[in-house]
Amino acid sequence: MTSQSFFILLLGVMIVALGSLFAWGLARRYRRELGMQSVEREKTTDTSFIINAFQDVTKQLKEKEKELERLRALAEQRAENVESYNENILQCVTNGVMTFDRECRLTTINRAAEEILGIIREQSVRRSCEELFGPGGIAQAVNETLGKKQPSARMETVLERSTGRLWLGYTTALLSDRHGAALGVILSFSDLTEVKRLQEQVELQERLKALGEMSAGIAHELRNPMAVITGYLNLLSKNADPAGQELINRIETEINGMNRIIGDLLTFARPASLNRVNIDVRELIATCLSNIQQATGTASRIKTDLQLDAFEASLDEVLMRQAVTNVIQNAIEAMPGEGTLSLKAVKARHEMRITVGDTGEGIAPEAVKKIFLPFFTTKDKGVGMGLALAHKVITAHGGRVEVESRHGKGTTFTMILPLR
Repeated sequence: MTSQSFFILLLGVMIVALGSLFAWGLARRYRRELGMQSVEREKTTDTSFIINAFQDVTKQLKEKEKELERLRALAEQRAENVESYNENILQCVTNGVMTFDRECRLTTINRAAEEILGIIREQSVRRSCEELFGPGGIAQAVNETLGKKQPSARMETVLERSTGRLWLGYTTALLSDRHGAALGVILSFSDLTEVKRLQEQVELQERLKALGEMSAGIAHELRNPMAVITGYLNLLSKNADPAGQELINRIETEINGMNRIIGDLLTFARPASLNRVNIDVRELIATCLSNIQQATGTASRIKTDLQLDAFEASLDEVLMRQAVTNVIQNAIEAMPGEGTLSLKAVKARHEMRITVGDTGEGIAPEAVKKIFLPFFTTKDKGVGMGLALAHKVITAHGGRVEVESRHGKGTTFTMILPLR
């Protein structure tokens, strides 16, 4: 082998060695880069997983939040519907319903209770039961129900209002939650004023019927002796001297008065047979007033307040004239001094009202129920038949008479008749 060949071989070996070294370096660098990329990929994969998981959880939470919001809105709507439903039921109940808390203060009241009691919800809520109804009666029942935790039996009470007496039938019950804990008291009541008035009318009619039968018997028994006495007086008057004639005239005057009483008794006892005709109500009342003023001479001392609407009604003119005259005369006699007589006549859809008021001393409460009975009177003069006959005439027309009287304020009679 020559030196030239050896040099070429050595050069080739060196080239191969350098190429191997370069290739090893490139391979090592490539492996290192591949490892770093794998780590980066792992890191990138882990971060993406966490982000994606967080986004999924957030999405699910938002969906759950929306569902909860929907369910909450649905629950609120159902609660509002139930509350509105219960409120509608409460407001549509014809009986008065009120609820009181554990301190006996008003919490709720329905429309019927406002109308019956004549109060306003906004001015009544949080007021105590005793303030609304006074001591005793309803207030006592509410306190006892709350204390004993037992409902009360059906009871009745009467309240004095500016519009008159108000009769109530009421019950109380304990208001509790589903666990039985007391929350307050429920008061339910109904207006019995009209029922009581009708009961009084029926009782009065029965009493008047019995008195009428008795009056008819008494009148017949008295009329015959009075006729005999009158006959003997006529005989005596033919031969009497002036002094005796004066005495006979006085006796005749008293007999004529007794005959008028007997006539009133027979009129009261006799069933009313109506002869209805269309009459001008304003003219009828004005004529009755004029006749009384001329007969009694009270036009100068008694002022008149007239509010008479012009309308016609089918009535018995003779009997109605007698009834109105008796009531007006009773009002004038209730004012021995000066005063004001008020007359009012109005026509509603199905009825007419004739009101006669005075400014006298009024009628005692215990006497109001007796004023339509025959022979009951609070005056020094009179036999107490005027109002009894007036009441009979009004009831014969299918109507009724209402009385409102206050001590020192006067009395008002209201004749209410149905229109035909």
